[in-house]
Amino acid sequence: MNIEPDDDQRMLFEAVDGLLARSYQPGFRGKSVRSDRGYSDEVWSALTEMGLTGLTIPEEFDGMGAGLGEVYVAMEALGKHAAVEPLLDGVYLPSWLIADLDTGDSRAGLLRRLAGGQEIFAVAHAEPRRVWHATPSVTAAENADGAIVLAGVKSPVPRAAQAALLLVTAVDADGRTGVYAVDTDAPGIVRIDGRGPDWTHASEVRFTGTPARRLGSTGEESVTALRAAYSRARLAVAAEAIGLAEAGLAQVVGYLTNRRQFGVSLDTFQALDFRCADLYAEVELARSFVLWAFTVATTGAVDPAAADDAFVYAGTMARTAAEEMIQLHGGIGMTFETDVAHLAARLTAIRESYGGVPAARRRALRTAGLTTVPEALPG
Repeated sequence: MNIEPDDDQRMLFEAVDGLLARSYQPGFRGKSVRSDRGYSDEVWSALTEMGLTGLTIPEEFDGMGAGLGEVYVAMEALGKHAAVEPLLDGVYLPSWLIADLDTGDSRAGLLRRLAGGQEIFAVAHAEPRRVWHATPSVTAAENADGAIVLAGVKSPVPRAAQAALLLVTAVDADGRTGVYAVDTDAPGIVRIDGRGPDWTHASEVRFTGTPARRLGSTGEESVTALRAAYSRARLAVAAEAIGLAEAGLAQVVGYLTNRRQFGVSLDTFQALDFRCADLYAEVELARSFVLWAFTVATTGAVDPAAADDAFVYAGTMARTAAEEMIQLHGGIGMTFETDVAHLAARLTAIRESYGGVPAARRRALRTAGLTTVPEALPG
């Protein structure tokens, strides 16, 4: 089985890599995350013109109709530059949910809005003091007029401050989970904005009698769509982690080559060379694992177990890479002004994405009929 990207996918990687390289010079990410939007409008416009915002959207809805292989190379390229443009949380993840749950003109309209790149949506699932797979505490009920209204709190919600629409998980009166579309300017919304561990924007969102529209039906259909969408998202951030770690390794090697101590460059110290070699092996092993999981997903239905395995493996590598990058740079690696600090911060955040590694391990422990021990289980 050939798990490497094909020629067209490599060309896409080179195109995205080249586009980002022109903007993501030293200090650019720090400037972007400090802005009101939290990312660069110019870079976002360029990604939109390239068609990246329509990558996961069918051609009939003005998208490119690409597969997960293209998502892999796009996310690896974003990771290589620690780019903060919200392709995954703002476009890809909501597009997967909408495509699986919504129907008719509503689905077409929402997907075209995402493909055009003028708006982003945000998925609100996590809740404070609740594990990832707990039944949502946010409720969806009918008011006196028969309209659906939401009540409860979601936090953190990535990119909520910039989103035009929220896709909110909630339970109905029968206790069945559903996904509900909420305009961010709807009445009854209170938003408290903050930052994630990688300095990207995230918010706490409170709903009090907020009008909403249900996507699809509640119950098993919504749960299945959520599981599939987040499995794809975990694969996508695993691909991003590969790009981040590879870029971090390159920065470490460059630093050790140029930094001098006791009259010689640091790369003459064998112990440091061995640590770089070990990190290189970790990154390449993770790349192979993630490519395998993407190949499994593109040759059939998305396998949540394979996605979890790849996510846990990449998340473990991400922690190792972040620690080594900081330690081999010394104190300067901790400063906001250095690019390596941003790479390490994003790697750390990826490990905690979508419930994080602990949630993936819990899913593995609940898996029935295991014939092999998955990577998600502790050794």
